[in-house]
Amino acid sequence: ASRVAGVAALVALLAADPAVAAEFAPAAWAKSAAGGVAGFFSSPEAKELYMYTLKTLISWGVPAVVVAAAVFAVVASSRKGKDAKDANRGAGGPFSFLGGGAAAAPSPFAVKRLNDKLDSYAYAFEGATVSPESAERAKARRAFDDKYAATLGKLTAAEREAVTKAAEKWAREDASLRRKMAAAARRMRAQAVAKAGKKGGNAGADADAEADAALEEAFPFLDLDEAEDLEERAAARARAGEADTLAADTSDTENPSSDSDASGGGFSFPGSSPSSALAKLAAKRADAEAKYVAAVAAALPSHKRGRLSKLLSDPRVSPGWEGNRDSLALPAERMARRDRKHVFVLNFFGDVQASQAAGLREEVTAILRQAKTKRGDEVVLVLNTGGGTVTGYGLAAAQLTRLRDAGIKLTVCVEQVAASGGYMMACCADRLVASPFAVLGSIGVISEIPNLYERLKKEGIEFQTVTAGKFKRTLTPTKKIDPKDVEKSKADIEDVLVLFKTFVASQRPGLDIDAVATGETWFGADALKRGLCDELRTTDDVLLDMLKEGAEIFSVKYKPQRGGPAALLAGGGEDAGAFESVNAARGGGWNALR
Repeated sequence: ASRVAGVAALVALLAADPAVAAEFAPAAWAKSAAGGVAGFFSSPEAKELYMYTLKTLISWGVPAVVVAAAVFAVVASSRKGKDAKDANRGAGGPFSFLGGGAAAAPSPFAVKRLNDKLDSYAYAFEGATVSPESAERAKARRAFDDKYAATLGKLTAAEREAVTKAAEKWAREDASLRRKMAAAARRMRAQAVAKAGKKGGNAGADADAEADAALEEAFPFLDLDEAEDLEERAAARARAGEADTLAADTSDTENPSSDSDASGGGFSFPGSSPSSALAKLAAKRADAEAKYVAAVAAALPSHKRGRLSKLLSDPRVSPGWEGNRDSLALPAERMARRDRKHVFVLNFFGDVQASQAAGLREEVTAILRQAKTKRGDEVVLVLNTGGGTVTGYGLAAAQLTRLRDAGIKLTVCVEQVAASGGYMMACCADRLVASPFAVLGSIGVISEIPNLYERLKKEGIEFQTVTAGKFKRTLTPTKKIDPKDVEKSKADIEDVLVLFKTFVASQRPGLDIDAVATGETWFGADALKRGLCDELRTTDDVLLDMLKEGAEIFSVKYKPQRGGPAALLAGGGEDAGAFESVNAARGGGWNALR
C-alpha cells in the first residue's frame, strides 16, 4: 500500500509541475547517459586504459596469430600424403573443406611432348613471316586433328578398314566436286566481267572475247570452232527440252572417275546458270561429306559416336568450310603417333652425392614399363656432372644398365662435363655424344681428409676411438697419422680404381683403358681421338635428327610430392627420407670419385 501511495504521489507531482516531468523523460535520461559515457572516454584515465589494452593485444595477439598460422600450415601439409590415401574412404582431412574435399593423388611424373614445343617455334615464325592469321589457322587445324584422333582412339582392324574406305571414297568425291565447283566459279566470274563490259562502250567485243575465253577455259582439248559448235548444239537441245540429257552429259558426280572429270572437271555447258550450278555442286558436296561422316560414325562404337558428334558440333574447335582443304580428312599423322618410335629424354645434372639417382631410378622404372622394343623406342640422357661418391654414381650407372639389359637403346649426350663418376654413367651408352668442348675422362679415385691431431694435442684435447678389427678405422681427422693406415687407404682406393676401370672397359670394349685411366680429362676432339665418345654433336642436333626421322619425343621428369615442413619436424616423410639418403651418401674418404 505504501508503494502504491508513493507512486501516486510521484505521478501527481509530475502532473502538477511540467519542469520536473521534463527531467524524468526517457529522452532526457538517454542524453544524460550519452554525455556521461562521452565524458568518460575523453578523460585521461580512459585514454590510459585504451593504450594499455592496445599494447596487450599487440604483444600477445600478433605472436599468437603467427603461431596459429604456422601450426595450420604444418598440419595441412602433413595431411597431403594422407588425403590421397583416405580418398577411397571418403576422408579429406580436417582442412579438406578449404579445397572441396580430398582429390586423387597427382602423378609424380612430368611428361611433355617435345614435338609440340618445336611446333610452337614454327607457328611463331609463320606468324612473323607470313601472317598471324595463318599461324592461328595452322594451330587450330593441329588442335582439331589432335582432338579428332583422340576421339577416334585406338581402332580395331575392322574399324580402321571401314574408316579408311570411307575416307578414301570421300577424298575422291571431294576432289571431283571441288574441281567442278572451281570451274563453275571461274565461269561465273567471267560472266560477271562480261556483264560489266556490256555497260561500257565496247560491249559487243568484250562479250565475244569473254565468251571465247570461257569456252577455251572450259574445253582446253577443243579448238575454238569445235567449242562453239558444241555450244550451239547444247543450246538447240536445251530449246528442244533435252535439259535432262544435257545435265547427264555435263555432271557425273555419282561417278567421279568418268571422262568428264578428266576433261573438264564437271563444267556446266554454256547456256546454263553458273551460279545455280555452283549451288547444286556445293549441296552435293555437303551431302557427300555428311555420308562420309555417317560412314565413319557407323564404324565406331556407340561411346565414340557420342564424342564424335560433340566434337563436330563444337564451333570453338570444329572447322567449317575451308575452301580447297578437306577439314574432315583423317589425321593420319596424328593417329600414327602411337606406332612411331618413342624417344624419352631424361636429364641428370648431378651433385657430389649423386642425389639425383633417386629420381633417375623412378624415371627408368617408368620407362621400362612404357617403352616397346618392337617399336624401336630409345632413351636420351642429357648428362652434366663432375662426379662424386662411388656409391652414389655406381647406383646411377646401374640404373642406366637396366635400360641396355632391357634392349632399349641409350644415347648419352654430354653437354659440358662427364668426369669421374659422370663418365661412369656416360660409358653405359650405346651411343655417346659430346659437345665439341665438353670435358670427359677423369677415370680415377681420390681420397682427401683433414687431420687435426697435432692441433688438438696442443689444445690438450685427446680424442679416443675404440674399434674392433685391425682396419676398422684407418685415417680419421682426430687420429695420429700412421704409415700403415696410409698404406691401407692407398690399397683401398687402388681396389676401387680397378673396379672403375673394369666397369668402363666392359661398357666400351674398344677403349684403351690403361691409356685413359690416368685421372686426366680431355676436351671433345681429344676425347673423341681416344675413344671416350663416339661423336661430337649437341643435344639439340641429336633430337632434331630424331624428329626428322618421325620419332615422338617426350621429356620425362620425376617430381615427387613434397611432404612439407611437418615431415621434417616429425623426422619422416619423403623429405626426411631424402635427407637420410643424402647423409648416408656422405661418406667422404676413399669413396669419392672426383
